[in-house]
Amino acid sequence: MQIRRQQSPLGASRVLRVVYHAKGGKLRPHSGHKSGRPASVFSAGETVRETGIYEVIHDHGHRSAHEVVMLSSDAFPSCDTCGNHVRFRLIRTAPYIFQDEDFEEPQ
Repeated sequence: MQIRRQQSPLGASRVLRVVYHAKGGKLRPHSGHKSGRPASVFSAGETVRETGIYEVIHDHGHRSAHEVVMLSSDAFPSCDTCGNHVRFRLIRTAPYIFQDEDFEEPQ
């Protein structure tokens, strides 16, 4: 594992990126939101592009925002209360364990 740190203005260090090395020396992409770009907001019915942790934002505040795991190629669901007015924002990518090369079923 490789950890890169950067000094903050107050002198404390913070982790910028963690890169895990896979078997055979290959690098796996790091998890996290792509810095420098605003987070996209997705609607019910759209296809999930990246597996990861999403913030669910409900219409008219009937429920506080909460986090869920969504798998790529699934559809973002509608809410039983606010229907298609629910929104989803990617917090960070995170691979689904059974899509990881170390945990895939043998074929």
